[in-house]
Amino acid sequence: MRPGGTLQLAFRTAGSFLGIAADAAREALGTALPRTPEQIARPSVLDALFQTHPPADAEPLPRVASARLPGVEFESSNCRNFLVDLEFEPGQTRRDLPRSAYVKLPCDALTTRAFANTLGFWHLEYTFCKEVAHRLPVRTPRVYAAARKGSRFVLLLENLHEIPGARLFINRDVAAGTTPERAAKVMKCFAQLHAAFWGWPENEREKILPAALNPFLSAKSRAMTRALNASAIAPAMRAAPEILTPAIGDTYREAMDRWDALLAAWYTGPLTLIHGDSHLGNCFEYPEGGETEVGLLDFQAIHWSKGMRDVQYFLINSLEPDVLESCEADLIDLYRDELAGRGIVLSREDAFEQYRAFSFQTLLVGVIPLGLGNLTERETTVRTFTRRSAAAIERLGFREWMLAQG
Repeated sequence: MRPGGTLQLAFRTAGSFLGIAADAAREALGTALPRTPEQIARPSVLDALFQTHPPADAEPLPRVASARLPGVEFESSNCRNFLVDLEFEPGQTRRDLPRSAYVKLPCDALTTRAFANTLGFWHLEYTFCKEVAHRLPVRTPRVYAAARKGSRFVLLLENLHEIPGARLFINRDVAAGTTPERAAKVMKCFAQLHAAFWGWPENEREKILPAALNPFLSAKSRAMTRALNASAIAPAMRAAPEILTPAIGDTYREAMDRWDALLAAWYTGPLTLIHGDSHLGNCFEYPEGGETEVGLLDFQAIHWSKGMRDVQYFLINSLEPDVLESCEADLIDLYRDELAGRGIVLSREDAFEQYRAFSFQTLLVGVIPLGLGNLTERETTVRTFTRRSAAAIERLGFREWMLAQG
């Protein structure tokens, strides 16, 4: 492991713990962001969030007359997600006022909170909600307020369960695997998202999502991310030897040795805005014009990359390997066709090479929590993702592709 990245990881982790401690001190003084559902569900607190922290170009919600916790909480890998019922002061003329808000707060687990702040994925989601969400051409939860201070954040979002006929997916849906028919709808959603930002020049990209937040390329994350990945493989292989075989381990270590070359291959343009954690659990369905459409949620890994990164991540993580193998080429071609219909040309040769190259990033997402103690995902979900991605990199010949890069 390269010492620079290891030291950077250690210093940033220590800083994360100090930040959490500082927020505890600020809470005692009454100057910290809310930490619990009970602290959120107060009209004065909600008013302050709605009025002071609306997303860019959004009209703040009106004053809250009362708020109530209905006791509804949701599965989450690293946050505390729950509903708060809302009643607004009488006399409002707006017709789009929500009956409730979906609230996201940091989870209670100290190690996960430190891990999230060290890697910065809560910062990414906050930035998305504050600056990017309203620009997307695909359906995402509406943002009512987004606040961040110290190690804490608060997101007040649309409760998608209020959309008649909407369907969200939970861990058991992810574990079961989806169908080629549903995957086809997701490919169309990705093409719509990616085409809107395809090939943007660097100065335009910086205006809405700075490169400093990129989890792979930023100066503060590049070496640290590699160090984190390299440290995870040995304990992950011990934790899941039936999935992470010696051959997979050798490929993984070789990739760590070639990390800079991999980054160059992954992030040479044209780039677009991608979801970054695009598995089934971060999709939802809703009715529109007599059809079932797909939207996206939970943007904790959004960054600028090649669009194929979202495509392979969804397909490899969300379909069982035998199902995927039977429909993979058709789904990639469908994505290409949808891009072409929006004026974007992606050759079949480039698409399949990118798909093959990015398959290793999908494996990383399983190895890190397996090796470092499931800091973000439930173990069953992690094992499902890792099993599917390990099968994919062997079937796709990722190692051969990597060695051919020189």
